[in-house]
Amino acid sequence: MIGKKHISAKNAPLYEVKEILSERNKEGDLTYEQQQAFDYSKKFSKITPAKGEKLREDLQSIDGLDDDLITKAVDILPADLNTAKLILYKGGPQVSDETLKQVVETVSKYTK
Repeated sequence: MIGKKHISAKNAPLYEVKEILSERNKEGDLTYEQQQAFDYSKKFSKITPAKGEKLREDLQSIDGLDDDLITKAVDILPADLNTAKLILYKGGPQVSDETLKQVVETVSKYTK
């Protein structure tokens, strides 16, 4: 992307990436990078856009989670406390076990 200007950045869960690239694919050919991202999102997106939006809203109501952690939780859908600890471990703010339990409980409502 030589010569392109970075205008803004936003976290996008996989279901949203899949939707965006699907629309662009209908308009014309995707670039190599876009095609790779589209293939990845088709393969690993585990939730529908409607459920994903509701899950994001529910996770935003939990104190101690920022947008990065919410996006990771929506993409990976942790089924237990250990998985939640692993995805939220590296780098970011410290999250209590109680908060992680709330995340797992909230996610379990949407994965049934």
